[in-house]
Amino acid sequence: MSNPIVPLASIAPLAPLGNIEKAKAANLGEGTDFSSFLKEALNGLDKTQQEADQAAVALVTGQTDDFHTPIIAMEKANLALGLAVDVRNKVLDAYHEIMRMQI
Repeated sequence: MSNPIVPLASIAPLAPLGNIEKAKAANLGEGTDFSSFLKEALNGLDKTQQEADQAAVALVTGQTDDFHTPIIAMEKANLALGLAVDVRNKVLDAYHEIMRMQI
């Protein structure tokens, strides 16, 4: 058999938000800021590019017999650089869109 229809429970009223400025100040210390995140990402990209360069030099000079590892390192660096360029383009598009907004 089916269950009978029960009435909905009442919804509790919303509580006031309180002091938003205090909450913002408390949250600032929790996460990292965008500039440090960007620096870490660029340092990681630079490290990937340097590893690819070292792998290519090792392949050309005959220091490594494995052909796959340098190719994988170079492709990884290529993909990382492509991602960085795409993110930069999206950020610039967003900036230009904001600058075109009417006030």
